Amino acid sequence: MSSKALQTAVIILGILLLAATSGCTTSPRAPSAERDYQGSAERAFALRDFEQAARIWQQDAINAPPAQAASYRVRAADAWLLANQLQSAEDLLKWISRAELDSRDQARLDLILADIALQHERPDEADLLLQQAQPRLPSSSLNRYNSLSARLQQLLSLPVSRDISVAAKLSSSIEHYDPHTALELLKSLEKVSSRELKLRAATPRAEQRLSGWLDLALVIRQNLVIPNHVSRAVAGWKARHPAHPLAENEALDLWLRYRQQFKAPHKLAVLLPGKGRLSAAGAAVRDGLMSAFLENPGNTEILFFPTGDEPESAISAYFSAMDAGVDWIIGPLQKSSIAAILKLAGLATPMLALNEFSPSFNAPPGMSGQIFGISLSQEKEAAAVAEHAIRSGFERAVVLAPESAWGERMALAFEEDFLQENRELIAAARYAVSDNDHSRVMERILKIDESKARKKRLENTLQIPLEFEAVRRNDIDVIFLAASAEQAKLIRPQLRFYDAGDIPVYASSRIYSGQPDPVSNQDLNGIRFPITPWQLEHVEPGDIPNLESIRDGNFASLYSIGYDAWKLLPWLEIIKRDPDFEFPGQSGIYRAGVKGNLQREPAWAVFSRGRPKPLVLIPPPAPPQDRVEPMF
Repeated sequence: MSSKALQTAVIILGILLLAATSGCTTSPRAPSAERDYQGSAERAFALRDFEQAARIWQQDAINAPPAQAASYRVRAADAWLLANQLQSAEDLLKWISRAELDSRDQARLDLILADIALQHERPDEADLLLQQAQPRLPSSSLNRYNSLSARLQQLLSLPVSRDISVAAKLSSSIEHYDPHTALELLKSLEKVSSRELKLRAATPRAEQRLSGWLDLALVIRQNLVIPNHVSRAVAGWKARHPAHPLAENEALDLWLRYRQQFKAPHKLAVLLPGKGRLSAAGAAVRDGLMSAFLENPGNTEILFFPTGDEPESAISAYFSAMDAGVDWIIGPLQKSSIAAILKLAGLATPMLALNEFSPSFNAPPGMSGQIFGISLSQEKEAAAVAEHAIRSGFERAVVLAPESAWGERMALAFEEDFLQENRELIAAARYAVSDNDHSRVMERILKIDESKARKKRLENTLQIPLEFEAVRRNDIDVIFLAASAEQAKLIRPQLRFYDAGDIPVYASSRIYSGQPDPVSNQDLNGIRFPITPWQLEHVEPGDIPNLESIRDGNFASLYSIGYDAWKLLPWLEIIKRDPDFEFPGQSGIYRAGVKGNLQREPAWAVFSRGRPKPLVLIPPPAPPQDRVEPMF
């Protein structure tokens, strides 16, 4: 046999062996739609390969006439939904024009939109779409309609959906302004969060009149506490809903009527330290509360009951308040006194405590939602500093804290919040409070000592002295400094000396004594820190009210908390119901917290020329987004 013939025989034998091997194995699923279903999306759909069906219909739509292409895309969007590919379905809907669909495909489109609305928990929108689809529904879509209707009824049983449904019925009954019905509608929405109102009001396919009412409820809620911009906000609302039955002046009248529903208690007891080690703090809180009360006393009677250092004194003050017939309590100030009162049997009077509750706190029987606490925790403040640093885009931090129990708590609170995702703590150090020179600590955290050591090794190797300037590390984004004003005035200049003055520095509110002193505070320039809005409005020595309890600004934060304690009372109920509701106070922005504790977000300041100035958060630039190409 010639070599050529031998080669031919080997090739033929190889082909036969390959064919035999292929016949003995299970062939993989062909990637081509035509190979599986001969181009039939209907067959793929019937076999529940919804993703494959969607792809085939999308491919068929490319070269089809407009009306047929629209029909294919409706089917493809439906298949994407059944394949649990919500985003693919929503992207495809952007290419569909309802005008190009016949009545049967319009009904199918309404079912798809209702399914999407249910997945986004918008039952009112889904209900409207299902009602719209029903008269034109093809028999092949009846099972799908029944399935969506069952999901709708399940979603409507949820509390928020029930409230929206009540509002929808009331809105359909209002043809002209009826204050009584309009107030009832607003009250029916009080348990619907501001975020939910905003989402539902902006839904383009929702019933327009209901959308207008939801938007108005949001506008009214956002302007309840501070009414300065309500006229402008209502004008903007009317521009968005020109066909709404309420005119601007009627909407403003409704806002006023609704706002008048929130009132302070008739008889208020205030339990504050009148003697002992916290008496000065109690006096500052008292004067802040009275300043707020005198601005708008209404019909409230305030009674003060002094407490001492022992929890028993708070219990005695509580029973005296009960004998006086009060219907609300502010205080006490000490955690031990608060805990003692909450353990009393038969507690039935709502209370705003001037300290936070422990994580294990549970409201007494029958008092759930009636006991609130204001956090004075400096650990929470350190956590807020970490959150602000994160929002500013910082990822690598250094922590510098004193050798004390307070310093350890502050450092730990900052670290627990900051060390998430890919953020790092690249160095931590403790300094002695009694020292005036912290150069050794600075050299260690900035790695100046390592730089000096490298120079020494090089000199030893070369046996010659070198001209050398130590260089600090360059991988630090931010420094958290736990310090008093006096300590920070020593540490901040030393950071500058070691060429670290350009690194952003955060501190706790203890960095600022509250006493305006632009000359003495020059060394603090550039430090960022939490502050009360009241302090930001009183940055000059002459700005501080002539009240002995404020002590030239040293107790300004307690004064502002007392001020807010009175102002908060009418709004506690809506804060409890709406986690997005904000009370902008003189000590910070208050929101609902955990287990009755009110979460307080401070204002933010930076020292400039020795004065606290508002710190404007400039977020880091957003990463470039991948461009989404059209599917066709």
